[in-house]
Amino acid sequence: MTPYVLLGIAIVSEVFAEAMMKLSNGFENKKPIIGIIAGYLVAFYLMAQTLNDLPLGFVYAVWTGAGVALTALIGAAFWHEGFNAKKALGIVAIIAGVVLLKLGV
Repeated sequence: MTPYVLLGIAIVSEVFAEAMMKLSNGFENKKPIIGIIAGYLVAFYLMAQTLNDLPLGFVYAVWTGAGVALTALIGAAFWHEGFNAKKALGIVAIIAGVVLLKLGV
């Protein structure tokens, strides 16, 4: 698999782990903890694999930026945390920053 595909799967795994963390209700619900552990293990393993082929700064920017953007969208969609123009502008700014980092590589 290409490092970009691995990075994409790593990001989705991280966002999955974060959603499980929300479902755990402060670790009061025990079953989602399995999803947290599995999600982060997959995410960190795959992120480490991408670093064999891609620069650290770019990988980390994509990892954090996409993770923040997807988590905001998941929060709005599943937990009604709201989504407004300011949040949308923030996601656009994240994407623009990652594009600029990639152009500088």
